[in-house]
Amino acid sequence: MSTCSEPRSPRRQRGDMLLEALVAVLITSLIAAGLAHVQSRLMANQRATKIERLVVSQLREQLQNAGTGLCGSSTISLALAADLSRDAQVACGTAPQINVGLGGIVLSVEAPREVGLSVRAADLELDGDDPGEYGADLLLSSHQ
Repeated sequence: MSTCSEPRSPRRQRGDMLLEALVAVLITSLIAAGLAHVQSRLMANQRATKIERLVVSQLREQLQNAGTGLCGSSTISLALAADLSRDAQVACGTAPQINVGLGGIVLSVEAPREVGLSVRAADLELDGDDPGEYGADLLLSSHQ
């Protein structure tokens, strides 16, 4: 007959502790694998965001410096780094006539043309990235 006051055998205790340690190592390794996956996704998103930021910066610079002078071409090349460049499509609107009235005098003036620069979503991907199925094109326009 066994009672609660009897000590357990040393072998049984060592086996229980080993099993508990193995379970703890398994749980720790699963958590570490999950964190590694999350970290890799964060790094990929950070890299894509950096490319988008560089593209937007170049588009703004082109729009500010050249403005309506970009309307003569259908595409422009954006130099993002020494070995990285992307193409942007140029779309220009027509200059609408606007009637402006001041002090009883109405004048017809030509409004500024809209200049739109866009980069396809697939062009924003780096080599080795999965192409974004649902990615939206990046558009920067003078009328935003």
